[in-house]
Amino acid sequence: MNYRYLYIISISLILFSCSKEATVIPMTEEEPETITDIFSQIYNTGNSGLMSNVINHIEHTSNIVKIATDNGYTTFDGTTWQTLNSSNSSLPSDKINSIKTNGAITWIATDNGLVKYDGTNMTIYNMSNSSLPLNKLRSLEIDASNNLWIGTFNGGGLSKFDGSNWTVYTPGNSNLPNNSIASITKDNTGNIWIATANGVSMFDGSNFINYQASNSPLPNSNVYTIAIDNNNIKWIGSNGGLTRFDDTNWQTFDMQNSGLPLDLVRNVVLENNNELWVGMAGQGIVNFNHSLNTWTHYNSNNSNLQNNYINNISIGPDNRKWMSTENGIAIK
Repeated sequence: MNYRYLYIISISLILFSCSKEATVIPMTEEEPETITDIFSQIYNTGNSGLMSNVINHIEHTSNIVKIATDNGYTTFDGTTWQTLNSSNSSLPSDKINSIKTNGAITWIATDNGLVKYDGTNMTIYNMSNSSLPLNKLRSLEIDASNNLWIGTFNGGGLSKFDGSNWTVYTPGNSNLPNNSIASITKDNTGNIWIATANGVSMFDGSNFINYQASNSPLPNSNVYTIAIDNNNIKWIGSNGGLTRFDDTNWQTFDMQNSGLPLDLVRNVVLENNNELWVGMAGQGIVNFNHSLNTWTHYNSNNSNLQNNYINNISIGPDNRKWMSTENGIAIK
């Protein structure tokens, strides 16, 4: 019996999950294309104040860029870079996974708890001093009532924190379909949409309505991101491509029927209702114009994009697109 073959197949099955650390499909080898300087600025540890090249998330305020990295929480005002980590602050972990600003407060999701930062002081919430169900936090959202929603890596489920009280939802006490929460997004009517390792879940304040590959046209239940446009249309990124859902109709764009070069979609950001930026795990970025059905693909083979694994895409107040990669930041 070919034990080496069986071993490879077993490992491949184990790694196929919604975990951010999961192995993903790399770029296929192709003939080099003409490389163009599409991105106006590349930031990394060699040419900036970044202390890590692994960029997990970026959030913009009016004049400050807030950056979650594998070595601290970094801010950039266009001139000065400042990093807080466990050696120079009260941060409980150097690995920062997500950031969410609410007025004067910056909420920071780390690998070892939640941080409430007012610009001077940090308050730490973890399993030992709060009802937080897991210390390894992955995603954050603020709803219309100023509640903080917290998604965990596999094991902790979904939490709501109103500043005093905690409510924890898991598959054990609710219809939440999975404990691994990749992202959380509020829609235009106050509902919370949750990307999980077992489909999309919509929470209306009382009930979870779940969409999975088994009960809907969703192509794959490993869901990583949900973006919602001004018309309340959901754009869902999963291991099955990019899916458009208008609450009635489903349409999926994948490698077989569109210009999407890889089905492993990790993040989607809307420049407007018709134009999307799509980040993939292994094939860079696609700019998709839905009205024109045009796809423009940027990767390290045809541009100065320094890495093809895109963890996050954000759009600043000046409409510049900031790409969080596994090797620094690229700006277009």
